[in-house]
Amino acid sequence: MTEIEKELEKLREEIDKIDENLVKILNERTKIVLKVKKLKAEGAFPVYDPRREEEIFEKISACNSGPLYDDAIHEIYEVILHCMKDLEK
Repeated sequence: MTEIEKELEKLREEIDKIDENLVKILNERTKIVLKVKKLKAEGAFPVYDPRREEEIFEKISACNSGPLYDDAIHEIYEVILHCMKDLEK
């Protein structure tokens, strides 16, 4: 195995570990969303809150230090929020 192949393998292992962590974190987020869903139902609050969604987008933009562009982060979060909304139905 060449040095480049070894480095590629090492970097791919790092990516795999990060992916594992992302899945864990997304599932932790989902568990909290389900708790929010339950509280909203108990309080008779609407499931969808556009102000909260806007707040989330503002916060993720504020903490994004790159190299991903804000537009890319927003696209990723649009998918995440869409999946969360499906769980809230």
